Parts: sequence; C-alpha cells; structure tokens
Amino acid sequence: MSAWDNPQEMMTRAQNAQAQGDRDLAYQMYARASELNPQDAQAWRGRAETANNQDEILVSYGYASALDPEDSSLTQTLDDAVAQRVAGAQKNEVPLLLDVGQELAEVGLTDRALQVFARASELDGRSGEALVWMAGLEPDKEKQIAYLNRAAIVNPRDPRVRAGLLTLNPPAPAPPAEATEPVAVPETKAPAASKLSQTSDMSARTESSMERLRKLRESMPTPETTKTPDAEPPPQTKAPPKRGFNTMQILLIVLLLLVIFLVAAGIFLMLNP
Repeated sequence: MSAWDNPQEMMTRAQNAQAQGDRDLAYQMYARASELNPQDAQAWRGRAETANNQDEILVSYGYASALDPEDSSLTQTLDDAVAQRVAGAQKNEVPLLLDVGQELAEVGLTDRALQVFARASELDGRSGEALVWMAGLEPDKEKQIAYLNRAAIVNPRDPRVRAGLLTLNPPAPAPPAEATEPVAVPETKAPAASKLSQTSDMSARTESSMERLRKLRESMPTPETTKTPDAEPPPQTKAPPKRGFNTMQILLIVLLLLVIFLVAAGIFLMLNP
C-alpha cells in the first residue's frame, strides 16, 4: 500500500506539516485522510483548521462534531462557525447556505441546520427549498405546518409540500353511517329496479341515436315540402289521357285550308274579270 492510500500515514504527514506551518500541505493530507477514513473525527477537524473556504470549514467542523459529540471544545467551535457564517451571509449566498444546511442536517446536526436554513429564508423569502427543509427539521407540528403553507405559496406544485401537509393535516374520515335495522325489500320490487336500469340504458342509447340522426339530418338538403308522419297519403287517381294533335293531322289541316283558299280565290277572279 502506498502512503497516499494509507489514512494513518496521511494523518501523520498532515500533523507534521501543520506543526511546521505548511498549511496548504497539511490541508491536502487531512483532506486525503478524511476521504480514506470518513469516520475519523480528527481528520475532519484538521481539515477544518487548515481549509481556506468558509463553507468547507463549517461543514468539516460539523462532520467532526457529529463523529465526536462529547468534545465540548469542538462543539463550541462549530457553534461559533455557524454563528459567524449566518451573520455574514448575503442574499447572493443563499444557494451556498442551502448546501451547508443540507450537509449539517444529513449528519444529524438539526439545530445548526435550522439556523442556516432560517437565515437563507430570511435573505430570500421566495426560497421554497429552505422552507421545506425547515419543515422537515422542525420538531413543533404547528411550525411545520406554517413552513409548509409558506412553501406552498412559493411553489404550489412541489410534491413534497403537498405530501407534508397531507401527513400533518390528514383529511377527516367520513362519519360512519348510522346503524339501522335492515328493512326487508319485497321481491316484487326487484324487477322494477331491473326495469329502471333497462330504461336508463335505453334512454342513453336513444339519446345517442337521436344525436346521430340530428347530425345526419343537418347534412342533408332540406326538402321543399314535408309529410306528416302520422297522416296516410291520399289515394292516387289516374287522370284521363289528354287528346292532342299529332304532326300528320296538323299537316292535313294546313293543306285543306290552302285548298279552300285557292278555290275561293279562283271564284273571286271569275266573278270580277
């Protein structure tokens, strides 16, 4: 095993570098030791003492305190770090505060996490994430409901908010039906119920059919005359055939009139020479 993969070797080198004032090298060794053995409270404490990032310092102290809760000096150092971070936080640092609060909450440091989330919510009243975490960490039921109601205003579609409110305020169960003595139903009424069901089904089918007929009727041209459905059509009678003149008869009549005219003209000329 190489020294880089040996957590004990990393701790030894880190402590030596810290004693010599080489803060950067000490941080690298402590960080590697905490990665190799995340349950080593001293590795996390040394990492916090040599880190340059304020949030990493706070989270590292949080891990160390969670692993060694009996160390009162470590607890006090953590509280001081939380107070300092919360007091100096700005609105643009709300996302960082949410990350820090989540880290503290996940290792069981509920009170410190609540302080961080409360500051995030104070800086940004529209932070539904901070309100949801506060509701999850707050032991008081009334405060939980208040936080969730505020979160519901910010983001009404958040499923965590709806689930939390339903858990804390479940809907009241329906009142039980009053116990009454069973009433005997005459057998003769059963067919009536069946008939009623059949009538309902028939009514639904009829309405559907009438709707289709209405649409069909609207698509057809409207006739000029309508017939009464209930009236019977009057009996039809055959009209006598009309007599008329055909072409040959007309031609004969014309020729006859022409002959008569010629005869009359001839007589007139004979009488008037």
